[in-house]
Amino acid sequence: MLLDINGIINRKAAEDVLRKCGKSEIDLQAEWKAQAETQTKPLPRKDAVKELIQLHEMRDGLKKRQCEYDALIEDENTPVDEYTDAKNKLGSVRSRLQELTTKIWGKQSALGVTDHAQLEKLLNNPFLTARMNALALKQHLRDRLRTRKFELDRLERSFRKQVNDQKVDAHTAASVKSRKPAISKLACSYNALCDTMQQLFNKGKAPCGAICPKQLELKGIFDLDVNDTIWEDIGLEEGTPAALPLWLADENMHAGIKALLERDRCLEEEVHL
Repeated sequence: MLLDINGIINRKAAEDVLRKCGKSEIDLQAEWKAQAETQTKPLPRKDAVKELIQLHEMRDGLKKRQCEYDALIEDENTPVDEYTDAKNKLGSVRSRLQELTTKIWGKQSALGVTDHAQLEKLLNNPFLTARMNALALKQHLRDRLRTRKFELDRLERSFRKQVNDQKVDAHTAASVKSRKPAISKLACSYNALCDTMQQLFNKGKAPCGAICPKQLELKGIFDLDVNDTIWEDIGLEEGTPAALPLWLADENMHAGIKALLERDRCLEEEVHL
């Protein structure tokens, strides 16, 4: 009987939120459908130009390492242990460098005229390369933050369930906790790229009309406030940034969707009692 009373209390609380959120059930259901489609849609195909930029950066890193090993080997004053270590590692670096060069050549040969022009533009402008990498990082960061927010919502809902769901709850709680360090690291990496772009901008190495994006405020980033700079792509994309969907940007809509799902769940449980 206790479960019946709890179910009624939860349903009435959800209905109260539905009345106060100011959204119609038709709108809430439409936005919930859009939210579900967004969360379950497959990942976009990997961009060939972005992948090639990453491969070029990896190759540049290997070239730098090869030069360092060559310098150690050629220097008569290099200690024996460092000389031996450089000699052993140089072969694998050269092999990896050759593999990467072949891979880059193959992928660049498959590019169309437009993609080829975009690649050349990015390779010749470090500001544009940093901007592209920053946008990719920010999009990834947003996805991780969304996932964490939805997992927290799931924990909040499952808190009221029976004991046999505790294993699922524990798994979700562990998942939420494990995401925090990775998200913090992504945010720091993004801010570092913003620093790089600002330095290039100050040196006059940014394209005409370019805008430097704002750094992320790390304090409170996990709150996922709709006004946070995490949602802004100003300075990262050409043209006007797309508007955020209501299920994400409108707190009343977000609260209404949660209440709608909670009420429907309670009604289903009442039917089965």
